[in-house]
Amino acid sequence: MFSKRIFSVILFLFFSTTLWASISVNSLEKAGTDQNIDELTNQYERGVKLWEEGNGHAAFSALDSLRKINLTPENANIKSKAMIYLAKCFYSQKNYSNTLNYLTAAIEFGNDNLNVDSRLAIYDMMITCYHETQNNPQELVYTQLKKAIEDSLNTVKIQLQVDSLKKALAEQKKAQEIQKSSAMKEADANINSSFILYGIIGILVLIILVFAILRKSKSSNQPRKVEVAKIDNNGNKNSSSLIEKISKVELVFIRADVLGEYGNKKTVVKIINDYNTQLPLIIKNLDDAITTNDNEPIINALSYLKPYLTAFGMT
Repeated sequence: MFSKRIFSVILFLFFSTTLWASISVNSLEKAGTDQNIDELTNQYERGVKLWEEGNGHAAFSALDSLRKINLTPENANIKSKAMIYLAKCFYSQKNYSNTLNYLTAAIEFGNDNLNVDSRLAIYDMMITCYHETQNNPQELVYTQLKKAIEDSLNTVKIQLQVDSLKKALAEQKKAQEIQKSSAMKEADANINSSFILYGIIGILVLIILVFAILRKSKSSNQPRKVEVAKIDNNGNKNSSSLIEKISKVELVFIRADVLGEYGNKKTVVKIINDYNTQLPLIIKNLDDAITTNDNEPIINALSYLKPYLTAFGMT
């Protein structure tokens, strides 16, 4: 009976001890896992500051303690960052063995969270460490890993350049299409304006033509008095008679069908302006030449007068 009680006490103590140990371990793990990220960051910054102040032992203790904290997705980055810093410290002291240990831990903690620059820096240090420790196989492995990343970066860079070029060409093509479309719209607008202008000119010409026909029809029904220029005793023609007759040629006798052959409004307007401004001078020269019986000026004056004869109703 007594032995049974002793056995029960021993069994109770065993289970109690086991349960307490389990609770203690779980508490420690929970404390390490749930440690605030801000506290870990402050601890990392304190370790860096201690190293910069020359207190290497305290700096190592502060940074290495982060390695012992349970890894979680939340603290993975700060743990990896601390390991990289310790690796750089040992690397500066040419302690390649410890450098490799902390670089390995940094890769393990960082995993996929390491950015490209950090990973390339780690590979550079590892290549150097394996080269200095004459571990050629591992040196080759990390050299190839580094080259693969660099090749991938170059491929991405080239692809970005190609995409950028394609985008620029597409934008240029779009701009050209917009410019072409605007030019076509402007051309259409000009054509429409030209049609309207030609339509107005055509109507005006038609009105002038009808008026001229009516005027001509009216004048043809009336007897026309023909005056013969008087000749003086010297055999010269009376100059005032020619100038007087020419001055009676009015614009109402304009033949629109003849002017229309000149093609556009600008040319027609120029011809009319020339008629108003130059014709008196031409007639004056012609009159002077007839008075002096000088054949060459007469021919020249008539050649200048020729374009106006038909268009302005002169015969």
